[in-house]
Amino acid sequence: MRFLFTTTPGFSHTVPLVPLAHAARLAGHQVLFAAGGPALRAATEAGLSAVDAAPGQDLTAPYVRLASTAIGDDLSVEFVMEQVFGAFGEIGGMMLPGLVRTARDWRADVVLYPPMLPVGLPAARAAGALAVEHGIGLRHPMFPLLTEAVPAVLAEAGVTELPRRPDAELSLGPESLEKINPTAPREPVPYDLLTMRPSSYNGGGRVPDWALRAPEGRPRVLVTLGSVPAHNDTQVDVLREVVRGAEALDAEAVVTSGGSDLTEKLGVLSGRVRLMNEFLPLGAVLPTCAAVVHHGGMSTMFSALAAGVPQVVVPTTKGDALTNAQVVEERGAGVTVDPAVCTAATVGEALRRVVREPGFRAVSEDVAAELAAMPDPLAVAGRLAERARTRRG
Repeated sequence: MRFLFTTTPGFSHTVPLVPLAHAARLAGHQVLFAAGGPALRAATEAGLSAVDAAPGQDLTAPYVRLASTAIGDDLSVEFVMEQVFGAFGEIGGMMLPGLVRTARDWRADVVLYPPMLPVGLPAARAAGALAVEHGIGLRHPMFPLLTEAVPAVLAEAGVTELPRRPDAELSLGPESLEKINPTAPREPVPYDLLTMRPSSYNGGGRVPDWALRAPEGRPRVLVTLGSVPAHNDTQVDVLREVVRGAEALDAEAVVTSGGSDLTEKLGVLSGRVRLMNEFLPLGAVLPTCAAVVHHGGMSTMFSALAAGVPQVVVPTTKGDALTNAQVVEERGAGVTVDPAVCTAATVGEALRRVVREPGFRAVSEDVAAELAAMPDPLAVAGRLAERARTRRG
């Protein structure tokens, strides 16, 4: 079987797909990624074959605009989601011709894509392949295609109407979270809904030896605002307050910068702060952490859950960051700090709670155990391959 994976240019939208890709390859199937920008690099650095889905085009441009415009306390959720749909719709439009060409030329049997890249569905139909929506965290509806007309590239491939639903959906969300997830569809879906254990894979990178052991005499707090450099650059004030809040707890703060050099912007730091301007895989350091403070990103949230580490969420963007923060807090795995009132004092108090009140760690470890009990990627790869064989007849 031939498994074709595609995703948006975002690094954090790519790494959740890598474990299944490796599992499919280990099971003897052929695997190919069709992507662009940081996603293309993330796939190849994971040791996977990849093709540029939109050669000569800057897929990151809509992403960068979104990161710089969809922030601010004065913006409504509706406005932000309109910007989100528009940005991902633009990305999908640039990728569609390449996806259709790759899926057909490579004769893909299975096409997997995240909910925010719905053009993966018609690309699968153009190739006669099994279409699988691969979740990257909590379930939410597939993004709209933003067009009612059949694009020429699909019509030429024999697709006469736009498909509206996949053949299967792959969910990484455990039951205890999906029950309280406000974006999860409540009605039964008319296709296979499979679950798969999310991995702690966050990409590769050099890990300093100190990250493998907890510090003596004080807790370690991991601080991250995600993997988009533009977002880190625009949220330096928030990052500075978070660091000061960790220092007030007398904690060691490990700050990951998303690839940005924040040395000058953060100014003079105490000896208890480790600023990592180079990429640091979260999964490598989280087991030695007492807590993690983050922006509400799905990948960071699930990495913390898989490690059983309590969270303080500062949702610096609207959209799924708000949902993630709500679910983490309602489940009891952490607390939320409103970015509008994010100060060293508010962050310090939140950290004191999740570090010193044992209930947060206990709930986080319960969720980690729940995740570990979900079907593994190798089992899921086998089920998808069987579905694809049946489809091909």
